[in-house]
Amino acid sequence: MTLWSCLLRNSLKCDVHRIADVDFCISLGGDGTVLHLTSLFVEDTPLPPVISFSMGTLGFLTPFDAGDFKPCLGRVLAANQDPVFCTLRTRKRCEVYWEGQLQRVHHVLNECLIDRGASPNMVTLEAYVDGHHITTVQADGLIIATPSGSTAYSLSAGGPMVAPSVPGTLLTPIAPHSLSFRPLVVPESSEIEIHLPPSARSHARASFDGRHTLRMLRDSSIRCTTSLCALPMINMGYLDRDWYEGIVQKLKWNVPIRETDAADIAAFTSRSLLRNKGVDTRNISPVGKTADTVSDPAQSDVIGPIGKNTISNDELHPEQKTDGSQQELPDKVTAGTAQSKL
Repeated sequence: MTLWSCLLRNSLKCDVHRIADVDFCISLGGDGTVLHLTSLFVEDTPLPPVISFSMGTLGFLTPFDAGDFKPCLGRVLAANQDPVFCTLRTRKRCEVYWEGQLQRVHHVLNECLIDRGASPNMVTLEAYVDGHHITTVQADGLIIATPSGSTAYSLSAGGPMVAPSVPGTLLTPIAPHSLSFRPLVVPESSEIEIHLPPSARSHARASFDGRHTLRMLRDSSIRCTTSLCALPMINMGYLDRDWYEGIVQKLKWNVPIRETDAADIAAFTSRSLLRNKGVDTRNISPVGKTADTVSDPAQSDVIGPIGKNTISNDELHPEQKTDGSQQELPDKVTAGTAQSKL
């Protein structure tokens, strides 16, 4: 069995003719390393399984920690005894045409991007799905993304997050001219064609997983279909469990504010209101704690914690005089009185 380790995007020198002999790939890095690895398989032939160890920053395609490489690799190599989970990541076959002639073919794991490039003008594109014209795009660009790419550039442009096992393709506009132009999800089996009309004000630019950048001339088009062979990615859990954990842990998707954080925010807000009222907040005790006893009489009017009353019991419950009347409260404004007025 041939093992192939992809360490750095720019340091790997490979023989394209030997790629067919690779049985297993090990990726050390981030998502960009995985994208570079898949770009080396230029033909639409079966791809070897890939295990990716995280050494980058975010990493939706790198579920394994580099420090646990020994047990992880041992489990993969013993897959005949203990099954290993795997997800087939859909790729897109992107064919570039100019004047009806096929110019290039690229396979992408994340997205095909068509944008305005260096032109200050919006790009005008004609979008077709299964041979039917669906809309004319007037925007800074258009993203044709796979479910794997839904958490990449498409997400930054306002597109939805789609689980890897969902068979679909995303069409996400970049800064569209029309506010009603929302992202669209079409079936995975649909053929998508993006055409730059001869009447376009300027040329466009296309890139494939951030690579192979080319200039789209007028009357050129890009046709995107689903590649025959997907990328087998080894997972830690079954189905899309790794993906759900990733969007929660790495993107903090729908993570509620903790109660302690909420208390800190409330304390900060309350102190700000007190400062706006001209109250000295330097000696305020933390939220939920009792104010320390102050021995200095000059500092006896220190404001206590928000929601706490620091007035002494003698002030709150004045003793009865011998004649039955109550003692008069002091004229000064105490901390508790200031809080009640606020």
